[in-house]
Amino acid sequence: MKNLTEMSTKWKKRLMSGALIIGCAAILATGTAANFVAEETAYNVITTGCLYMDLVEETTDEKPWPEEGVKDVYPGLTVDKIVTVRNKGSVPFFCKVSVEGKVTAYEGGELPFEHITLDLNREQWIEKDGAYYYHRILAPGEETEPLFTTVSFEPEMGNEYMRAKVNIYVLAQAVQSDNNGEDPLEALGWSEAAKTVIEQVEELKAQEAQLAAE
Repeated sequence: MKNLTEMSTKWKKRLMSGALIIGCAAILATGTAANFVAEETAYNVITTGCLYMDLVEETTDEKPWPEEGVKDVYPGLTVDKIVTVRNKGSVPFFCKVSVEGKVTAYEGGELPFEHITLDLNREQWIEKDGAYYYHRILAPGEETEPLFTTVSFEPEMGNEYMRAKVNIYVLAQAVQSDNNGEDPLEALGWSEAAKTVIEQVEELKAQEAQLAAE
């Protein structure tokens, strides 16, 4: 019997426009795992489990993050944005999320991201090497506690941020937990990306555009 591996990948980009613009580009990727759960019937039919997760972005009223984004963002404002991971498959898994931000000035050039903060959840998410690992195994049908729920713009932001564009890129990965230990930090199968989160998002966007053109 051949081992079967299923990977689900998607990206989403959100933009806010006005005095400031904030967006979110999100990748969904399942990491490669060595083993899958198999169920064998009396007829010797073996079915592999499905490793499938969803990166969820919602507002406080549990509605999907608006495609058009949010307008009229200004210094001192806090925008609600809830980011979680959901297990939509039949295989329990560990998951981790990497976050990277970029601010592009209206007239071009990059601005510091230091005045924009996320209320990162460091109780249920464990930080290591720039990534955030969910603290426990996520069973089928379960959803993590939010990695973050708000994006805040500090009052100290200067005029150079007027009409700037802020992109927040989120990369999520999952690896099966069965026969893979109890500690997400020690689990095998995580993809060690050689590129930054932004580079991976832009590459996936180009691949999506090419597929759409075909």
